[in-house]
Amino acid sequence: MVCGSPSHGKRLCTECALVIDGPPAVTTKRIGTASVHYFGFYEERLREFIISYKFKNHHSLAKAFAKMLYSTIQSNKLSIDLITYVPATRSAKKKRGYDHMRLIAKELEVISGLPSIDALRAVRETDQLLTNDRAEAVKGKFALTDNSTYLNGKKVLLIDDVLTTGNTMLEAAKILKGAKPKEIYLCVIALNRG
Repeated sequence: MVCGSPSHGKRLCTECALVIDGPPAVTTKRIGTASVHYFGFYEERLREFIISYKFKNHHSLAKAFAKMLYSTIQSNKLSIDLITYVPATRSAKKKRGYDHMRLIAKELEVISGLPSIDALRAVRETDQLLTNDRAEAVKGKFALTDNSTYLNGKKVLLIDDVLTTGNTMLEAAKILKGAKPKEIYLCVIALNRG
């Protein structure tokens, strides 16, 4: 389904299935004063998975990504009360037909038994690739939703797909702090070390 290799009637070939079932990283990436947990690197098959999911309409991969995030949570012994996510912009949702991280959060809710909350919404479009100051590009991109009141006093997991500069994740976490959570843990599927 993703790499084009023979899968003998299954959704994923043996090698792709091994990526999902493989062990997650147990190290973190520091961005500013924050630590970001990640499953693997944005390379090879994991990169192909993410591209297929976001741009080739393989939205059924949301379950596989949720499984990866759940194993990352377990390996890093993260104690959390609820899950939220970095939301897609209106144009990205229109192009794909769905919010890719919301689907993953809902699948993670099923696997973990923890509630997922739509705590953030994207209030403006940004294109970090069109500016040299990526931190400035994401300022004001997110706002809290009415559901964010559920975060008060809770240990929250904030998830996203790929961490490159970390500016989007830091901006989302900064806005989430307005909901007064006890703790915010940051977790992504893949770390882009390029």
